[in-house]
Formats: sequence, C-alpha cells, structure tokens
Amino acid sequence: MNAKGTPTLLIPVALHDAMVAHCLKEAPMECCGILGGVSWEATSIHPLRNIDASETHYHADPMDLIRATRWLRDHQAEFVAIYHSHPRWAAIPSQTDLKENYYEGVPRIIVSLLEAEPVVRAWRLDPESYEEIGWRLVSGAS
Repeated sequence: MNAKGTPTLLIPVALHDAMVAHCLKEAPMECCGILGGVSWEATSIHPLRNIDASETHYHADPMDLIRATRWLRDHQAEFVAIYHSHPRWAAIPSQTDLKENYYEGVPRIIVSLLEAEPVVRAWRLDPESYEEIGWRLVSGAS
C-alpha cells in the first residue's frame, strides 16, 4: 500500500512483457487490453483489438471484451487493470481517457512508446482528474 492507503498493483514479469510487446506490435496504432486476476494481483492478460485502428484513441472490440469477461468469470477472476498505449505521447491520462472511463475504479495502465524504452505507469481515473498509483513487477506464472 502507498501512503494514501491504495494497494500496489502487482504484475508478473511475463505479463508485463506481453503487455509491452502487444503495445509495440500494434504501434503506431493505440492498442488496448485487460489484465485479469484477483484483487490487485494480475494473473492473466487479454489483448483486445482496437476496432478504431487509430493512432490517437482506442475502442475495444466488443466481442473480444465479452470473451475476456467470460474467461475471467470462468476462472473466478476479475479486471485487475485496463491497459492501453500512447504511441506518441507520455504515459499520462488524456482528456479522452478521463471522458471514456467506463470502468470507474479499475486501475488504468498507460504504456508510452515515446521514448526508446517503453514507459509504464498506472493510474486511478475520475471523470475530471487522475492520480498515479503504485505498481510493482513480481515473479510468477502467467
């Protein structure tokens, strides 16, 4: 937990690497996906297609989202975090990210591809503001 009492998001190295690889593969388009698990510990990754195929925003394919949600339910898991990439911008929530926050309470991970090495940051979004939250790499099976 951080100083404000927010838990730290735990991401296994293999899931982190798969998430970053998904973002790099889809560049220069934004990509999106879900990390599933229990509480604040990720145990699965579910890449989703960006049906907008846009460099500046994303909309997850509804069928991909349904399949991921069913898989998580069948495995007694939940959304731990939603991730997406910013191919040309910093890993900071945009106004669109705030406006289209349909899963309030679920942490958002943004992977920036602006630098030579991708930058990963996690956020808690509200309709008009955001707060960075802690995350940590852990060893573990995906």
